[in-house]
Amino acid sequence: MKKIIYTIITGAALLAGASSCSLDQYPHTSDTAANVYTSAEGYQSVLSGIYAAMIQRISSVSDEERSQNYIRTLMMFQDCSTDACDAIWLSGESLTDVNGLSWNASDSWCSAMYYHIYNIVTMCNDLIKNASDEDLLSRFSESERAVIEGYRNEARFLRAYAYSHAIDFYNKMPFVDENSSIGANIIPETYDRSQMFSYIVEELSEIAPLLEVSNYGHATRGAAYALLARVYLSSEVYTGSADVANYNACITACRNAIECGYSLESDYGKIFNADNHLRSNEIIFALACDASHTTTWDATTFITCGEVLSNFDNYAEIWGTENSGAWNNLRARPDLVDAFQSGDTRARFISYDRTASGTDGSETTYTTTERSKDITAHDDATTGYRICKWTNLNDAGEPASDCSTNGANTDFPVLRLADVYLMLAEAVVRGGTEATMSEALSYVNLVRQRAFGSTDGNIGQDELTLDFLCQERLREMYMECIRRTDLIRFGKYTSGYNWQWKANVYEGADVDSKYRFLPIPEAEYSVNPQTQTINNELGF
Repeated sequence: MKKIIYTIITGAALLAGASSCSLDQYPHTSDTAANVYTSAEGYQSVLSGIYAAMIQRISSVSDEERSQNYIRTLMMFQDCSTDACDAIWLSGESLTDVNGLSWNASDSWCSAMYYHIYNIVTMCNDLIKNASDEDLLSRFSESERAVIEGYRNEARFLRAYAYSHAIDFYNKMPFVDENSSIGANIIPETYDRSQMFSYIVEELSEIAPLLEVSNYGHATRGAAYALLARVYLSSEVYTGSADVANYNACITACRNAIECGYSLESDYGKIFNADNHLRSNEIIFALACDASHTTTWDATTFITCGEVLSNFDNYAEIWGTENSGAWNNLRARPDLVDAFQSGDTRARFISYDRTASGTDGSETTYTTTERSKDITAHDDATTGYRICKWTNLNDAGEPASDCSTNGANTDFPVLRLADVYLMLAEAVVRGGTEATMSEALSYVNLVRQRAFGSTDGNIGQDELTLDFLCQERLREMYMECIRRTDLIRFGKYTSGYNWQWKANVYEGADVDSKYRFLPIPEAEYSVNPQTQTINNELGF
């Protein structure tokens, strides 16, 4: 049983609707106060709705016909537009533009990303606003107010998390908080990246010490520090300045996260199985997916089932996606496969098809046929290696749920300790002085010792370079919704480094630098003319 269950009740569901007009997405305060904010439990239900909006479909958020959820949309841009993995459903889900870095302002996936981000921001703003309203709070006891304040701090973290994606995807973006005026004719303030960077840093720095140290499935102190480190690490991208002070601040944030008491999980595969809620030693912040209470065909259901390609009999033995069949969607790009050395247990790929060929006593026998590592064509699942990083298997190796009816039971780790170790090391290599190169190397080698099961994969100080770290982050964190951010920070996303089918070319090709960004949806032009100006400045 998961330690947290997200349930959207009617009041919270009111918050999940997003419109495409000037971010006027709040429910009316009087209706909300009357129906929801009458008890601490009411505030809790709204907070649960915010968490749930990241793992379940919000039908009014996206104009894409399936309205895929936040994590699914994020993975399409963060992993399937990179050297990590390849989405097979190109024409079926209008993913050709995402896969080949060729999107525009009318692209349905670009719209989905924008509205998912601002839906979370809006939901958080409403909770924060009503958790700061003295007229509402005056009816509660001191202990109840303390509980509500805790919910408010979690909502502030979740808003900062959503805004960390806004700053990552957009050069300029609307900014709204709990104090912003709202209405159909009100145009929100526009922030550039430097302004948003300052806002996120200030917000996370303020709330980090106020959050609980340990509370799986919720925003915690370690989560705030880890997210703060992530934002500081990309400060040059966001501010245009390689300020050593920001790399030192990244190191400090990493240390603060580490000091919250985390440790590396010994088995890499168990971080991504259906019992990964037991890995709270390494997982700093996760979005909990419980198949019994939060059935969804997105989030980790989409990831685990999406890895299953046809022509592999008894697939549930490997992925635990019982009765779901082959979804034929996500496979490894050859560039990802080639990034690994022999003996690295993070290379979780299957290079063959497997078909039942008979029985040997009571056991089924199988025939295996090797697959091409190269992806020869899209909308064709017969080439490219399978990925088996994410599974719906429990620790006993059994399917944790029936994916055909309830979806997967695997949580989505958003932030974890290995990432923090690698961020600290990178900040040092980039010039940070709050940790030594020797300390940075030790953290990298801890990650590699887990990967190799010994010191065989350890590197020396002369090997600890930015190029090495760029590839090490690929090896450690592929399919965790961070690769695009990394490639941009390392200057390898749009040009100078290519992978198979980049730019929709088999050999890969450079693309225009504007594809470091997403355009704001065209639907926003009529209600906020500034958004069209933002797109025009980038060439969209």
